[in-house]
Amino acid sequence: MALSLPLVCGDLPASSPSSEDQLAAQSEFVEALAKHFESLEPLEGIETRFAELRAGLNLLRTSTGRGKTEPEKLAALEREIRLHSERAEDYREEYVRWVRLAARGERHPELRTRYGLSYRDVVIRRVTGVGLEIRHSSGTARLRHGDLTGEWQERFLWDEKEARRSLAEEARTDREMELLQRYAVERGVDPVVAREEAAARLVLAKLESSAPIVPAKLEPSEPLELAELELAELEPATNVGATRSKGSKKSR
Repeated sequence: MALSLPLVCGDLPASSPSSEDQLAAQSEFVEALAKHFESLEPLEGIETRFAELRAGLNLLRTSTGRGKTEPEKLAALEREIRLHSERAEDYREEYVRWVRLAARGERHPELRTRYGLSYRDVVIRRVTGVGLEIRHSSGTARLRHGDLTGEWQERFLWDEKEARRSLAEEARTDREMELLQRYAVERGVDPVVAREEAAARLVLAKLESSAPIVPAKLEPSEPLELAELELAELEPATNVGATRSKGSKKSR
């Protein structure tokens, strides 16, 4: 892993969403690099330099907490820490995300490809898994990573598998946008409205595809048993007819 090209501050405003992404990536990278650094054992005679590197990482933590991106300082620290390390893979993922985001807005007087093409007054718009998207004196361009020199390759750590995945995702997105535009034209709907409708349909589809709520199974209840009735003591029935006849004789 190498940072062969100097990092040059771009002209992105501090409040832009991309700079917020850069700050988040810097925070993740500083923490991953610090964790990796603590796993290293300083060689005899460089203990003092190790203490200075640790202090530098702590200062970068503080700067990040205050919302300040410092790509040059972080790149210099990473280069030196890597000299004392045998496994830079420990922080590769965080490094790749950070170094690609930190390159946004970077200016170069000239950029030459492996095949001799030259672009002047270059500003990096975006670094993707496929390559560079740039603005230059004559317009804009997208450069595949295979067209760029080894310095760029080493800096942004591209690989062909990642490029194929990114291209497949771009092709899928392009197809979806084409279908949406065709749908909007056929219905006479604004494309923005069509995109919002499509997003709403995706949300509804996710809700409908969620697992249905299954009522809890009721445990079978114990069979009901008739309560045992205690035999009541019955008094002998009174002869109502006899009582009436006695009464009628008395009345006579």
